[in-house]
Amino acid sequence: MISSMKGRKLLIGFIGVTQEAIGVLTIVFCYVLYYNLFDVLNWLNIAAEHVALYVLILSVFGFVFIISGFFLIRELLE
Repeated sequence: MISSMKGRKLLIGFIGVTQEAIGVLTIVFCYVLYYNLFDVLNWLNIAAEHVALYVLILSVFGFVFIISGFFLIRELLE
């Protein structure tokens, strides 16, 4: 019984940290996309007038991932 609880906590911690990392990477990609660093708009064939919509969608998903990962890590520490 103890090992299953330990495994559950390990899985919760791993998923929480992974979600935090994905959220941060998504926010970083929003920054790169908005400022067109490394000529990303041409690589992805994105029109300049659609950048604001993509940044909005990606930032919302990024913040949701960060908040979800935060709550999973908080549950792990309780």
